[in-house]
Amino acid sequence: MKQLNIWFRLLRPVVHWFIIIIIFSLTYKLRLVTDLIPGVQLNIPLMNYRETMIYAWIATIIFIGLGIIKSLYELHKPIQKYFQTFTKVWLYWLVTITFIAYFGQWFIFYFGISRFIILVWSWIVFFVLFFFDQIRNYIESKFNQKSDRKIIIIWSDILGSYKAIENIKSWFSYKTEFIRAKNLKDVELDKYFIAIAVWSFEKELLQEIFEKTRFSYTRFYHISEWFFLEDVVYSPEAINNIVALEYKNSTLDWWSLIWKRLFDVFASFILIIIFLPVMIVIGIAIKINSPGSIFFFQKRVGKWSKLFTFVKFRSMFTHLSTWGKYWWKEAEKLYQQLIASDANIRWNILPKIKNDPRITKVGKFLRKTSLDELPQLFCVLIGTMSLVGPRPHLPGEVEKYEIWQKRLLSIKPWITGYAQVFGRDNLDFEDEAKLDLYYIQNRSIFMDLYILFATFGVVFKGK
Repeated sequence: MKQLNIWFRLLRPVVHWFIIIIIFSLTYKLRLVTDLIPGVQLNIPLMNYRETMIYAWIATIIFIGLGIIKSLYELHKPIQKYFQTFTKVWLYWLVTITFIAYFGQWFIFYFGISRFIILVWSWIVFFVLFFFDQIRNYIESKFNQKSDRKIIIIWSDILGSYKAIENIKSWFSYKTEFIRAKNLKDVELDKYFIAIAVWSFEKELLQEIFEKTRFSYTRFYHISEWFFLEDVVYSPEAINNIVALEYKNSTLDWWSLIWKRLFDVFASFILIIIFLPVMIVIGIAIKINSPGSIFFFQKRVGKWSKLFTFVKFRSMFTHLSTWGKYWWKEAEKLYQQLIASDANIRWNILPKIKNDPRITKVGKFLRKTSLDELPQLFCVLIGTMSLVGPRPHLPGEVEKYEIWQKRLLSIKPWITGYAQVFGRDNLDFEDEAKLDLYYIQNRSIFMDLYILFATFGVVFKGK
């Protein structure tokens, strides 16, 4: 049901796109009518159909882009002051397309764009889209009232919470439940669409609520004039003119995540094509150097603690690999001896063995150059990993996480990451976790690009 509602909202800009294009086509045909006004014979301006339609597509892209920037296409919450937001988007759009039509006649639109088309088209678009959105919003509100999506309001003081609670109930169209803070212990908050803590709470309780919602689709808001949690990402949101702080795992949210996913798919596909000949050569070298599989498969912990199949080029001898196929007991015994010896130069959760005897000659080269991680591009392509993020760990390692370190599981694991660029393998796990958490709380597409380019520098230096 939750996914259906998101898809319903995702289709809104697509429908807007078709409506704007259809209205433009009808307006263009209308301008070709010479007897539009009775008794008056209008002249048809010199227009080029191809140029005019290019203009229409450019203008439509601009409208959708402005709508995304100005939060007209929210995916999870009501649009703040819808009429004002829609009108601003439309006005910015009208000014922009008028500017393009005027100055574009010297570069792209040599035949010019009809002023009649721009004027009539833009006003019809305003009324049709606004009318469409009102109908869609009404249908969605009725759908929400009948759906299984619920809001839970956690309150501590009935007198201080009363006004906020009334505003919340009138703002959202979902079914609402209430609970006292002292009765929260056994409540499964991840079953709710939105959790709102109203008024004053102890910080420990706020942290507990956030921990219960961070690995789910549940959105967590806090309404209070008192303190807030400083060690997580938060952003102010207006709920019916009451300011609420929404606690998040990351600054990336909804549309930003969609752009990041599109970036991952596009970049991983291009990189697979570029490195395919290299991967073929590596596969041949692994086969020649030692018997066994070319690839190393293992279950790792991904986003929201879900297991996924992790793949790398095999860099160890098969009979010494602790992955359950070749002499597993002997391999595990050797591994335990190594991590308990002086060869282990990094203790705690992530041991690191210096001059590891289990690694092949080809494997040493692959690890030093990070080429053993190239097959993970396929994991990125199918969506179990991301190009940039925190390191994917084993279930046994995750069990040793402290509470604050579990925030690493709030996003997809990576091929490369902030900690790898600034620390490589020289960091202990606690320092690595802090760097990865810094990335999670400040990540952006531009930061991802910076980390990707910085990774090439780290690899070439052989760091």
